[in-house]
Amino acid sequence: MLGLIQRIGDIEIAEDLDAQRHHWIAERVGWTVIALVIPAAVLGLFGPGLLNRASVANADARLRLEYGHFGRYRAPTTLRLHLGPNATSGTKVGVWVDRNFIERVEVQTIIPPPDSAELGADRVTYVFRISDASRPAAITFYLEPERVGALAGRIGLENKPPLHFEQFIYP
Repeated sequence: MLGLIQRIGDIEIAEDLDAQRHHWIAERVGWTVIALVIPAAVLGLFGPGLLNRASVANADARLRLEYGHFGRYRAPTTLRLHLGPNATSGTKVGVWVDRNFIERVEVQTIIPPPDSAELGADRVTYVFRISDASRPAAITFYLEPERVGALAGRIGLENKPPLHFEQFIYP
């Protein structure tokens, strides 16, 4: 319903104060959302940044995983697994990844490349050759998520407790 009609010279201007108040409220809500989204984006809520960095390690710190809390559908992301000194014995190490996680991402490449990959009932095990088990090593998985939403996974060394991690994949 229109409120007052004002006449300014030859022009009649209709005023609806209730509609104007709703417009002002919607405008303030919009500015508030923008004021919250921009800092969140800068800090990494939607990509690289402080809020996106995460890591998890086992109790003896021989195994540590660095990953991003947030990713984007079909955009590159990484899992970086750090093996501490004496994390394994011998010149080969088997690193397994939860099959449910692997089926929801596309593995682009693994650095260093594994010598072999073995498909199990609930996991995929990658076997790597290491030159010196007494020195730290790192393995980087370059992935592209193939689904939107929550993505949980487990990664570990053979015969050791796994590391659990969670990511959220944006559209």
